Amino acid sequence: MSKTRRVATMVAAAVTAVGMATVVAANPAAAAPKGPHPVTNWIEAVKAHKASWVEVFWTTGKKICGAQLTVEGGDVWIGYPANTGTYTSFSEDDKLKPKEIDYTAFQVRADYDRNEFVPLEATLVYQTCGAHPVKKSKTFWLILPVRKNRGH
Repeated sequence: MSKTRRVATMVAAAVTAVGMATVVAANPAAAAPKGPHPVTNWIEAVKAHKASWVEVFWTTGKKICGAQLTVEGGDVWIGYPANTGTYTSFSEDDKLKPKEIDYTAFQVRADYDRNEFVPLEATLVYQTCGAHPVKKSKTFWLILPVRKNRGH
């Protein structure tokens, strides 16, 4: 295993351990999130300087409608599907039902000349479903692993 892979593996293990410690230390009486949230905050690894489509899988405890996700990241270009242009939504439609899993997809091009874990700020704007919908917004931090492109 190369030195770079060992370092990346150790960093990933450390981040996972901190996340696990946070879960273990959480109040056991606290309920699972009721609203929408990513199934995991990790995104599939991409090559630096190469545009790639990525997916984020979502679930929710309460039905949501009209979902629109926007994403931002330092030195990362973000592109959205042609049919939405300025945001992305779920693969089937803009709704997500409890205990259902669906995904959002968007393009990334990370302009880094090294292996890096890049934080992305993802903001989901949605509304409650029903006769009197309420507009809501939640921000989540996602982690985009970037692999150095040997061509740069």
